[in-house]
Amino acid sequence: MGAMGDRDLNIEGFRRWATGNLADNRNRGIFAEWMVGDALGCIDPDTYRVEWDSFDLQHGDVKVEVKASGYSVTWNPNNATIPKFTIAGQKWTWLTNEEAPAVLANLPEGVEYECRRSGVWIKNDPPHRSADVYVFCLHKSLPATNENVADPGTWAFWVVATETLDDDLGGQKTLGLKRLDSLASRVKWSEIRQAVDRAIKAPGGKGER
Repeated sequence: MGAMGDRDLNIEGFRRWATGNLADNRNRGIFAEWMVGDALGCIDPDTYRVEWDSFDLQHGDVKVEVKASGYSVTWNPNNATIPKFTIAGQKWTWLTNEEAPAVLANLPEGVEYECRRSGVWIKNDPPHRSADVYVFCLHKSLPATNENVADPGTWAFWVVATETLDDDLGGQKTLGLKRLDSLASRVKWSEIRQAVDRAIKAPGGKGER
């Protein structure tokens, strides 16, 4: 609690006010990141999520990007929409002050970068996908509610190695369910870790088709 005059500031109240609605599109996406991280066992309780990181999660040496979508959207919760996932390559990669020196020391001549107080942005030309593997998360319930978003059984998941996306889809910026189903099999929340390990260990990082 933080003191405010003769009463305490309710920090838990802020957290509920700001992020308590899991049915909100943005919060649902952040929850999906946390849910995948929990399945992988890579959530450090002493750290916080970094909004602008070049990938979402670190599973051992594997960089993981999480993408979430759903049939229900905030502005039209009762009517099913067509889910799509963004897969565009990143134009810039963020490095912390701890990471930057080693990368900058080996940066090819002519690569553009911008220094900030807490790190460095490096330009990717052409844009590229920074993670090693993508986990796609589809929330299936309609309408979305706090209760069903928080239930892993209402979600479907796909794990696709980045090399597969690069080889099969190139610079494509979005991905629909039909094409996604042709790239990987759907898995349950409890199967995510095994699926990520398979995707990385498969020849060429292709994973299971």
